Amino acid sequence: MRKDALPLLWVRGAAAALSAWKALLVALAVNAALALLLAAPIESGLHVLLDRSPSADALAAGFDPATASEAQRSSPGLLGRPGPLVALLEGRLAPHLLLGTPGPLGTLALLGLLNAALSALFAGGLAGRFAADRERGSLSAFAGDCARLGPGSVVLGALGLATLLAAYAVLVPGLSALVQVPDRRYEWVGIGASAAGVLAFLLVGSAVRATVASSRGALGLGRGNPFVALATGAGFVLGRPVKAMLLEVSFGVAGLLPLVPWLVWAPVWDGTNQRSRLLLVAGQQAVVLWRIAARAGHLGAATAWMKGARETARPAPAKLEPAEG
Repeated sequence: MRKDALPLLWVRGAAAALSAWKALLVALAVNAALALLLAAPIESGLHVLLDRSPSADALAAGFDPATASEAQRSSPGLLGRPGPLVALLEGRLAPHLLLGTPGPLGTLALLGLLNAALSALFAGGLAGRFAADRERGSLSAFAGDCARLGPGSVVLGALGLATLLAAYAVLVPGLSALVQVPDRRYEWVGIGASAAGVLAFLLVGSAVRATVASSRGALGLGRGNPFVALATGAGFVLGRPVKAMLLEVSFGVAGLLPLVPWLVWAPVWDGTNQRSRLLLVAGQQAVVLWRIAARAGHLGAATAWMKGARETARPAPAKLEPAEG
């Protein structure tokens, strides 16, 4: 089997993620802290609203849309106004305007940006460890790589995010707006245009993520300038587009797999049983850790692929001919 065969790259990426398990636990702890910053005010507000309300019994028995809607109307500041989020999904609102939205929605946007910046910083540290031949599991070496390669990785992440937002604005609401359906008999045309826009966005998103992963791999392999690393990563993906996309999609699907059993069998906490709460939090963190490991595995596979390609392209040393005489 060739060294750049897709199954072998997948195994090498998974092995790289396992070797950096300490760094993955650090990323999990940071993610949990950010989630707590978002969830704690909402939990406190729910207690104030529902502890002495008959609506609490209905919600404890199971999610009731009517009760939840009534609670939202009576306390609109609890979850925030959904209008800006709907406008963003329809392409009628610039993403940065969410930062000024009051309530949890604005907090979610701010924490989302902070999480993306920290994830990019950690990705720089992981790229450095995956490119190294030794001490992949060292936290001190990981911290040093975060300081050395993290800023460049943040630049790559910002460029990738900007490209994704631009692609969404053009492909999803833009393509639907181009197809006007005056007659209900042809609604399938508009539905098809929306589906085509979503599919095109997913393809562009996969290409962007594959390019960013390869660029971070190039960053770890010695391309200190993020723009040089971006050019190297983009050229690498363009030279192998099918395999690069398959690698990205396979790790993306692997990251989504635990969400299916989680949505089906996740325990429900009724507010009193602490054992159910513990199981809920533990299962939730296990799913998040799996997803972090999947993204780290993709970065590890891309770095190993680029490293192997560079070694293959390196000319072999010339043989020394014995001196005559």
